[in-house]
Amino acid sequence: MITMTRSRFLTGSLASIAVASAFTLAAPAANAADERGCGQPAVDAVYSTVVHDAVFRTVPAQSHNEWLWQRDVDDYSYEYTKLVSPASVETNWTRQVAGPTEYLWTRTVTDVPAVPAVPGTPATGHYDTVVTTPAVVITEWEYEHQVTHKLRWESEDWGAQNGQGNGWVKTGNTRETVVTPAVTTQVWVVDSPATPGTPAVPAITHDESVWSLSSPGGDWTGPADSRPGTSTTENETTDGDAPAGDGWSLVATRSFDAVYDTVWTTSAPAGYDPTGNSKVSGSHHEQTDATSAAAPAGDGWSEVADSETTIVDVPESKELVSDGWTEQVLLSPALPATAPCVDPPSDDPTTDPGTPTTDVPTGDTAGPQAAPAAETSSSATVLPETGNGVPPWMAPTGLLAMLAGAALIRFSRRHGVR
Repeated sequence: MITMTRSRFLTGSLASIAVASAFTLAAPAANAADERGCGQPAVDAVYSTVVHDAVFRTVPAQSHNEWLWQRDVDDYSYEYTKLVSPASVETNWTRQVAGPTEYLWTRTVTDVPAVPAVPGTPATGHYDTVVTTPAVVITEWEYEHQVTHKLRWESEDWGAQNGQGNGWVKTGNTRETVVTPAVTTQVWVVDSPATPGTPAVPAITHDESVWSLSSPGGDWTGPADSRPGTSTTENETTDGDAPAGDGWSLVATRSFDAVYDTVWTTSAPAGYDPTGNSKVSGSHHEQTDATSAAAPAGDGWSEVADSETTIVDVPESKELVSDGWTEQVLLSPALPATAPCVDPPSDDPTTDPGTPTTDVPTGDTAGPQAAPAAETSSSATVLPETGNGVPPWMAPTGLLAMLAGAALIRFSRRHGVR
């Protein structure tokens, strides 16, 4: 901020210096309007148009933060029910009525059939050979004599102990040699153990009898007795009243509750009514598609991590502080023409016009000489304040300096130099 302020001060100062220079350079001409000397033409006033740009300030943008929102929501199942059968009462009734002669029939019914005896079985098996002492086996290496090419079998380290320097070397072949055979014994192994026999089990029976007008079947015997015939009639009602007719006796009464089919689901199936009961059956995850500054309606919302975004409500803008304007600046005032110059007299006023001048010889014998004619300086080559004019380059130079300052001010404002 300090650097920007200095830049603005410098550009303004340079413009001020440029304008001041123009006035300073032009000032002698204005102050010496009547002292320019004779024979000077009239000079028009010189003006410059200075353009002052409009001044703006930056209005910062207005923004707010928004997020995506998420929550876990419980899923509910609801209980629905449908009446399958209403509550009811069943009543059983019976009565006896006269009929044809009945006969008594009997039979024997087997509840548990007889089981015959089962003889026992002896055990079966075989003998296995079992190794009680393992065999002792050593590994022998084949050696070859390098001169005679004879072969022999010895232990692995035999060559290092006995064959070294005697021409015996290993061929790389080996064999297993049993030093002590294994010791075995015979062991009896039972393949099938002996089973004891089971004694015979007699059948379990009971006798049944029935009164009937005729034999109930081939397994019935009789008749063993007879009686005047009666018949038993049974009936069932659901309203608690006895059937039509006389002689009915109540046997039993049974009450049945209403039967309902109950289901738990998210919506009512056809024909089912809600009970008002509910339970949590699971959950699901919800997340908003768009960001917002506040959570959506409802409980349990939280911000999604790394979803924060900045929303610009009002963008950055420029605000006019002061309007631009132009002004005419006087660089140098108008100057009137000066009086014409008058030629000086050719004769010396101190000399008698009637006395002719004569040449006087040089040297000690020389007489008085005539004074030389006075020289008139050009008004353009002498200084102001002494009766002489201003050099012609001063006014244009001041004008150029002032214009350069104005251009520098405009450049700094357009390019944001502060």
